[in-house]
Amino acid sequence: MDPELPQYARSSTRPLVPRPSAGSSSSSGSHRSAASRAPSEHSYHLTDSKGRQWLTLKVISSAPSSAYLPAFYEGDAIGGSVTLHREKEDSIKSISVQVIGQMTSSAMEVVDFMQVSETLWSLSSQSSNNSGTVAGHFDWPFVLTLPTQCHCRSPNGDTQTYPLPGSFSERLARVHIQYQLIATVHRTRFRVDSTLGTVIGYCPIIRPDPPSRARQLAYIGNTELPGPDTDPDGWKCLEPLRVRGSVFSTRTVDARCTLALAKPLCYTRGSVIPCLMTVETTDPQALDLLSTPRSLLVRLLRQIATGEGTLRTPGGKKLPSLAFEREVQELATAVWQPDRSRQQYRRVLHGEIYLSAGLKPTCRLGTFELTYVVAVYPPRAAAFQPEGGGNSILQQESVVIATAYAPGPRPRVNSPPGYDDASSMGQLSEFRTLR
Repeated sequence: MDPELPQYARSSTRPLVPRPSAGSSSSSGSHRSAASRAPSEHSYHLTDSKGRQWLTLKVISSAPSSAYLPAFYEGDAIGGSVTLHREKEDSIKSISVQVIGQMTSSAMEVVDFMQVSETLWSLSSQSSNNSGTVAGHFDWPFVLTLPTQCHCRSPNGDTQTYPLPGSFSERLARVHIQYQLIATVHRTRFRVDSTLGTVIGYCPIIRPDPPSRARQLAYIGNTELPGPDTDPDGWKCLEPLRVRGSVFSTRTVDARCTLALAKPLCYTRGSVIPCLMTVETTDPQALDLLSTPRSLLVRLLRQIATGEGTLRTPGGKKLPSLAFEREVQELATAVWQPDRSRQQYRRVLHGEIYLSAGLKPTCRLGTFELTYVVAVYPPRAAAFQPEGGGNSILQQESVVIATAYAPGPRPRVNSPPGYDDASSMGQLSEFRTLR
C-alpha cells in the first residue's frame, strides 16, 4: 500500500486521501513503478515586493522527483495544500483551488473540457470577521478528484462524452491538451485576483482485454506463440494481399501475403505488437527472396487529425467547417524471425513491433484524434521489383495503444527499442501569474 499523502500544519480534520495501491485495478506497469517510490512534493510560490513568500501551493504527485512537473494517473487523488501568510491585513473574499482541462488549437481556440474546484476559505463563512480583511498564517489542505469522462463538441457540432484524455503537447503539434492546477485568491470589489498554478501531467488507464489462453501459456512457458492454425481465437488475419512483381527483371511472379495481428488489437506501450506474416508462391526462388526477414515491411503509423470546428463571422453567420487535417508519422517497423519449417510453397514468419514506453495513448476529444494503424507495404526484396512501385500502403489495420497491461502474464519483448517519443507529459512548463 502506498504511503498516505502527508498532512500539513494547521490543517482541517479532513485527511488527505491516499493514492491507489500498486495492486489496484487502475495500476499499470509504469503506474506500479511510480507507486513503489515515495510521492514527490512540488511547491510553487508568489512573493511580494520584498521577495517574501506570501502564497504557497503544494501538491503531492507520482512524479519521479520534485524537479519534474506533478504527474497523475487515472484514479489518483490530486492532494496538497494552499498556504497564505500576510503580515498586514489584506482584503480577501475567498480562496479556491481548481483543475482545468483545456484543448488549445493552432487557431488559438481554447476549449475548457473539464473543471473541478474547491473553495478552501471564504469570508462569508467567517461570521466573526466582518471587516473583510485577513492577516496571519493559514494553511488549507485540499483533495481534488478528476472525473473519468468529459464533454466536448464533436466534429459534427454535437456535444459528446469522451474518456478524459491524457496530456498531449508536442512542439510541432497544432493541438495541445493540458491540465492546470490553479490556486486563486479572490479579492474584494475593484481589486484584481491573484493566481498561482502549474501545468500537471495526466495519464488515463487504458487496459487491453486478456490475450487468448494459448498465448498466455506460451508467455508463461517462454515458447513460440501458436499461430492462427492452432490458436484461431488469438489472431486477426487480414485479407490476403496479392503481390505481383518481377524477379531479376526476367519473369513475373505472383505471391500472396497474409498478415495476422495478435488479438485483442489493443497493445500496451513498452511492450510489443505480436504479428505473423504468411508468404505463399509457387516460384521457389521468389519465395526465398520474399520471405527473408528484411524483405517484409510492416510499420506502426501514428495519425493525428485536427479540425477547427464551426466558425462564425463577426455578425454571427456560420462558416463551413474546416476539413480535418491528417498528419501521419512512421514510428516503428516490425522485426521478423526466419521461418525454420521451410514448407515447399509457404513460409510463416513470426515478428513483433516494439512500442516505446513514451508513446501517447490513443485519444479522441472533439475535433482532435490521435490514432494508430499497422500498415503493410510491398516487399523490398533484393532482385524483386514490385508492380506499381514499393512506397504505397497496401493494407492497414487500426490498433489501440494502451497504458496498462492486461491481466495475466506480460508479452515478451525480443526486439530492441526502435522509437523514442520525447514529448513526455513531464516536459511541459509550469506557469505562474502574479497580478
